[in-house]
Amino acid sequence: MKTKIDYFDYDTLLQPTDWRFAAAVVGLCKYFDYFGIDYKVLYDVEEKPDNYIHGFDGIIYKSEDITEEKYLDFVESYFEKYMTHIKLQNILNKDKLIDEDIVNFKRICPDSFYKNFFENKRFDGSNKDYFISAIYEKRYEMITHSYKYNLNLYGNYCNKNRLYTDKNKVCRIIGYDVDKDRKTNNLGFCFSKESFESNDILEFDFIPFAFSNSDMRETYFVNNNFSVKSLTQTNYAFSNQLSSTENKDDKNKLMLVLQNSKDYISYDVEIISKSQDKAYYETFFVRLERLKKLRQLSGKSLNFVKKINDDYWFNLEKEVYMRCMNNILLDDVILKMFKFFYFEESEKKNSKAISEIRKTQKNIMYKIGLLVDINVSWKGYDIMYEITSAKKYGEMVSKELIKKSSNNKIKSYQQKIISPLCAHDYDRVKEVLIKLSAYVGIEFPFYYTFLDNAEKHKDIIFAFASALSEVSSKNNEENN
Repeated sequence: MKTKIDYFDYDTLLQPTDWRFAAAVVGLCKYFDYFGIDYKVLYDVEEKPDNYIHGFDGIIYKSEDITEEKYLDFVESYFEKYMTHIKLQNILNKDKLIDEDIVNFKRICPDSFYKNFFENKRFDGSNKDYFISAIYEKRYEMITHSYKYNLNLYGNYCNKNRLYTDKNKVCRIIGYDVDKDRKTNNLGFCFSKESFESNDILEFDFIPFAFSNSDMRETYFVNNNFSVKSLTQTNYAFSNQLSSTENKDDKNKLMLVLQNSKDYISYDVEIISKSQDKAYYETFFVRLERLKKLRQLSGKSLNFVKKINDDYWFNLEKEVYMRCMNNILLDDVILKMFKFFYFEESEKKNSKAISEIRKTQKNIMYKIGLLVDINVSWKGYDIMYEITSAKKYGEMVSKELIKKSSNNKIKSYQQKIISPLCAHDYDRVKEVLIKLSAYVGIEFPFYYTFLDNAEKHKDIIFAFASALSEVSSKNNEENN
């Protein structure tokens, strides 16, 4: 919340009462620190302003210290690598230009720059002085243009037409911004436009500086608004870890960083995300209980990627991490991995690379066994003995079927078990297990636990089916 105050030489107090104000606080602190502008942190002053909101920290500053010229200077410095005019300057500042420099200039300079700032004159190397002069004279306009229209900068977070405006009727932030001329009764709770959160302040222009790495398509802000110190330090550490984490998927990168965040996140926390592909912000709560489980996954071999179609790749690591954070079990992921195993089996008929298919199948079965162990630990059931027993008997059954020269029955029985599991037809699963036990002459001790509560203990059958394969049997023999 922004409050006008009369506090010595300071006239403004900004408190992180929700994520928007918290992000503005972080961005403002970076701005003030960059210029060496004096400001106070509310918790650090003994005498508080009269009208501050109790329970929230905040920053106390002079509103006159926020000027458009300083703001654009800060934009130029903070987002330097996205400033077109700086890239052009780096070429123009060379003592001697070569053909490659002229080509690069044309590649870097968009048509909008030629039209808006260079009078549609094209660079050919001989008119270097003109372009140097134009950039010097129109530098602030160029900063504003790059800042507004780069997809990962201001326009990703706020309505670009409201940059450095004040007293707007509706909030400038993307997702909170609406057409002020339209009827807005249906926007608020119970069709009351007064209940719609539309307040706007100039300081919201500092929100882009609070979010993590702008080179990612999806950026994040950690809203741990216990204090200004925790806000700034946490987001600084969070952004640095994201920069140093190598992963192509932004969401998966986020999960990997959360795994290693115990030094600065040790409590429930809210994370705000903004994707360039979405015209709204998303928020999710990271519960400490789930965060601890996520950290327990560190070191687990969950690397598995499968192309489903041109628009979707299945990423096992990402699926497990996201389910962990959202308190969702892995039953559907385990069944999907079995389907991938069957797909590889069907590919065997049409491919000569049998060794590669066998290798992939071994990997899938290993991952399924790992997923079962994780799933059981999340459920909190004390059935790990039965899980181990089921895997052991699955391997024994596979060996027995191979001895009987009934290799083809391994896949057959596996499919007969997994198919009804997918349909939650546990009676059919029990029938198949009884027939298989009689065929191989082996009693299954784990069967009775499954019989007691099939839905609750279906992980036992997942474990059994994952070991019930020619691949796992041969793999076990090789290991022995």
